[in-house]
Amino acid sequence: MLYDIPTPVLIIGLVAGMIGVVEGGLMIGRRYGRPRWKNAREIHTALTAAALALMGLMLAFTFNLSASRYDIRKNLVVAEAAAIQSVRTSLDFLAAEPRARGLGLVHGYTAERIAYMHLGRDPTREGEAIGHSRAIYGALWALAVDSRNYASDEPQLRAAQYAVLTGALLDLNRVAREREEARFRTVPQLVIVMLFALAIGAGGVLSYMAGATGHPDRLPTYVFLFMVCLIIYLIIDFDRPRRGLLRFDAAPLERVQT
Repeated sequence: MLYDIPTPVLIIGLVAGMIGVVEGGLMIGRRYGRPRWKNAREIHTALTAAALALMGLMLAFTFNLSASRYDIRKNLVVAEAAAIQSVRTSLDFLAAEPRARGLGLVHGYTAERIAYMHLGRDPTREGEAIGHSRAIYGALWALAVDSRNYASDEPQLRAAQYAVLTGALLDLNRVAREREEARFRTVPQLVIVMLFALAIGAGGVLSYMAGATGHPDRLPTYVFLFMVCLIIYLIIDFDRPRRGLLRFDAAPLERVQT
């Protein structure tokens, strides 16, 4: 699976492929492309521009996909922090002893969700962290659905408080599940493969034209392709928030915990 390959390995492979294509394109362009360039200069120029435009369009499309998924994951962290705070506030409806137990459970739940953020690419530990947080959530739910734990003796008020607390817990469970599922919302592998192919193909077209025009200057070509590789690295990094340079900030959850 493409997602399991470390990002530096992917980018090194892309750079190696581009170097080979550039050198090969320059050689072929110098040897075979000059007569064709003289006879069809406008067509070759248009084809080069079209190849570069197509690559730019693909870069923009893929960047938008990965950035939007990153924003979704980031916003879900904030939403989960707000849901935890809502549960904590609703615990005020409980009597003193159940409320103290509930606050301890909320504190433990928040700690587990923070730990879940700091795990790398480790499905086993991720599963354990999710299991622990769900067990704590189950204890919170059992506390909330027991009508004897509420401080009020008035039936209608107790029913309203029951609805508020259980509703807050249901909302917390929904956000937590969405955050866990968002972990697997990545740019489709086929899109990344096509992006790699377009980048290498555009590099080949650009270097071929450089050789065919009689000005095989490698520096501008390599600088351009290096910038393309940086953008592709950023696209992949957006999809790997726990493994790359881009990491989520646990501050929203930490503020709730403290």
